Amino acid sequence: MLAAMIRTHRRPDGWLTVLAFAAIGAVTAQVPPPVSVPYAPAVEVIDLFDGATAFDHQSAAGVSSGDVDDFVRGDGSLRVTTDGAAVQTNVRARELPPRDLRDAHVRLVLKVDRVDLLDEVVLYLSSDDFASYETYRVARGPGAPDDTLVDSGAWVSVTVPLGTPLARGGLGPVDLARVTGWQVGVVDAGAGPVTVWLNGLETIARPTRGVVTLVFDDARDGVARYARPVLDRFGMRASVAVISDLVAAPGFMTLPELQAAVRYSGWDVVAHQATALAGDTGFVGLDDAALAAELDAVRAWLVAHGFASGAAHVAYPYGAFDERVLEHVRARFASGRTIVRGLGHETWPPADPYRIRALSVADFDGPAELRAEVDRASRERSWLVLVFHQIVDGSPRHPTEYAADDFAAVVAHLASADVDVRPWSDVVHARGTAHAAAPHGRSR
Repeated sequence: MLAAMIRTHRRPDGWLTVLAFAAIGAVTAQVPPPVSVPYAPAVEVIDLFDGATAFDHQSAAGVSSGDVDDFVRGDGSLRVTTDGAAVQTNVRARELPPRDLRDAHVRLVLKVDRVDLLDEVVLYLSSDDFASYETYRVARGPGAPDDTLVDSGAWVSVTVPLGTPLARGGLGPVDLARVTGWQVGVVDAGAGPVTVWLNGLETIARPTRGVVTLVFDDARDGVARYARPVLDRFGMRASVAVISDLVAAPGFMTLPELQAAVRYSGWDVVAHQATALAGDTGFVGLDDAALAAELDAVRAWLVAHGFASGAAHVAYPYGAFDERVLEHVRARFASGRTIVRGLGHETWPPADPYRIRALSVADFDGPAELRAEVDRASRERSWLVLVFHQIVDGSPRHPTEYAADDFAAVVAHLASADVDVRPWSDVVHARGTAHAAAPHGRSR
């Protein structure tokens, strides 16, 4: 496919160098996190995909054209439409000035008209005019429900950590010290054409270290019994996402256990939900009145019981959200967390604080797999959010249970890894020096 793309490539008339300016942050956010002096990493704009874009249509499949009516930056966007036959459509910029990406993440601003028709959006990088290339996945459609990060019709910012490509092709590895070629590929799922608008490609400086956040959804009793003692041994802090109506119910943590984790171990307690929601649609399945009541109730419970710092953050039940849910969440919280597996780690700061991606740990994720994820966070200097549910003594009997011995092995590896271990609210509200301040791969 790449050879065909090269043959049909039409060189741009020229390229545009855009000076760096401050990041606009998440283009979808309406209420920024309550941080007085937020971390503001250096940003360099590669292309706005507007009237001065260096990107040309590259493949025989699909079409692309400028759109001066639908954009959020510059004076227009680049609209890419597939043929609907599961064949990749590409736009490419080549022979641009070399960029050193060894200390950078890449951020893409895009919109998808029909996420239900999307297979994936992929970013290509090259340092030798695409004789060699690396690919990184930016977005996926609903074929992988726990990998969907974008919504139909919404402008979204997605940050891509570099260093662990989805695939490599051509003659050899890409030299990230001098990237000169950029390509965005769009593939539909074969059920009809999909349109993706592009309106920003930029690099963002990576922090000095990677960071790992451990979150325990539901506040199950095994967290107090098995997880906290292990973490205390290494001086590590974590986060618990509570279902407020189930606190002190059989199988769940009690209020004194939650308060002790905050007071004596430095944990934070964040929102998950107020009630035991039926089904697996989470907040998406609630009408506006019920959703507002659910969010208000769990936030009020957190504030009333002394968990004010964590009350600014919510973990979406089942990772499910849509634009309607986000509208309610933005009005009440500073950040929201979903779950994904196939899009890589989150970055710090996140591209969108209301779409923080995390890896939900299952019983089949052994210590070796999680150690590899921790090492990836160290290598990429990315933000790895690991979500556990119940910690059990012995063998798990449910997919969301995790063996205490395996958990201890993961924590022991964290203690020696070149990463910081921080609670959720501590990361989102961190200042620019937060990562450099914690020695020995952990915070105390």
